[in-house]
Amino acid sequence: MPGPAARSADAAAILSALIVVSRRGVADARTARIRLSMTEQSILGYLVEHPGARSTDIAQAFRLNRSTVSRQLAGLVRLGVVRELADASGRGTPLELTEEGWAAYDEAIGILQGVVDRHLSDWTDEEVARFAHDLQRFNRDAGSETRP
Repeated sequence: MPGPAARSADAAAILSALIVVSRRGVADARTARIRLSMTEQSILGYLVEHPGARSTDIAQAFRLNRSTVSRQLAGLVRLGVVRELADASGRGTPLELTEEGWAAYDEAIGILQGVVDRHLSDWTDEEVARFAHDLQRFNRDAGSETRP
């Protein structure tokens, strides 16, 4: 039966593997027509999952300073991938992806999905299902610790 040292080594191996996956994903997604940073990709993904979110929502979800998010959003607006929506509530401006933003998001996701599919090509269906289950559990247990 493995002890604390083995568990610690396995946890370190998981962290190392996740770092490699993240780096590879960012590098591969940079081949897209619109080159987005990891933070910018994460913001687009957040807006896909949370339509009408405001900059304060993004800052809170990613645990970033509001000024950092504002700078990122200003760049995304300049690129034409995010736009502000008119809102009379005064509680910040809701945001959404533009048509160009959806195209950039879909392109980046397509590139990343292709990478995942290639890496899993020789795995059995059962192995892929177990890996998907374990990753979903890992992320679910992280609760609200969303970070880009």
